[in-house]
Amino acid sequence: MPGPAQAATPRTTPPHVSASAGGAAPGHGVEWFQARHGLPRTGTIDRATARALERASDVEVRQTFRTAADLGPEELANARTVIGVGKGAGIPEQGQVIALMTAMQESKFVNYLVPVDHDSLGIFQQRPSTGWGTPEQITDVPTSSKSFYGVAPFGSNPGLIQIDGWQTMPPGDVCQAVQVSAFPDRYAQWEQFARDLLAQESPTVPPIP
Repeated sequence: MPGPAQAATPRTTPPHVSASAGGAAPGHGVEWFQARHGLPRTGTIDRATARALERASDVEVRQTFRTAADLGPEELANARTVIGVGKGAGIPEQGQVIALMTAMQESKFVNYLVPVDHDSLGIFQQRPSTGWGTPEQITDVPTSSKSFYGVAPFGSNPGLIQIDGWQTMPPGDVCQAVQVSAFPDRYAQWEQFARDLLAQESPTVPPIP
């Protein structure tokens, strides 16, 4: 849990992290969010920032993550892994978009090694208790990506390619069909973000077998 706010020496907040309601300039979203919530402006999603993001409204989260540039280096690396695993498994771009949408909604590509909700772990917030694998498998990003796509050699849940007709379904509905979330309507808000992220990163991501 985040600790109580501590007094700090006043300093001027740079314009790109202004705690205004309008959102931050691209690439500075996490700093903007941290400034709004009185958190150290590290620009990275530390545990306190992650917890604050969990409690934030959809509007504020969208203001925080406007483009792929708002993802930190670790989170961007995880997104690239999702793309690479999709390529390695022969998943069409539409399926890769759906995987990116899902991870964005579930974790903002933070690989949670400690459960956030119940026993949910990893970038897809998969649960060992519901058949997604062991904690070690779920927190290994390539392995959890294979589970989401439905190409892992273990697990009892249907992944993407086991969803009948997924290619013609609305992307957000496919996310929900795999994840079975209590908030089924939240995935769709990340479709354009995911498409832009895939277009930006895919050309330089090699397939991951």
